[in-house]
Amino acid sequence: MTSRVSPHVPTALDPGADAEFYRGLSPAERGRLLAAACRAGARMLRSRVDAERAAAFIDPLPESSIRALARLRAVATVRTRSSKPLPDGDSR
Repeated sequence: MTSRVSPHVPTALDPGADAEFYRGLSPAERGRLLAAACRAGARMLRSRVDAERAAAFIDPLPESSIRALARLRAVATVRTRSSKPLPDGDSR
C-alpha cells in the first residue's frame, strides 16, 4: 500500500518551501483550505468534553499588546479629531 500525503502538509521544517505551496494557490483555493481548517477545528472542539467552556475561553492579551493597543487608540483619537497625517508622512 502506498502512503499518500496531502501536498499542503510540509515534509521538511523549511518555512519558505512550505509557504511556496500557498503562494501558488488562487484566492478560491486558499479559501477552500481555510474553510477545511475551520471545519476541522470545529469538529475537534465539538469532540471535547468541555466544548462549551473551551469555546467561551478568551486568551488574555499580554501586557505589551495592551499597551500597544492603548497607544494606537490614542494616536487614532488624536488623528481623528485633528485630521493630521501620521508622523513621517505615513498616509495610512
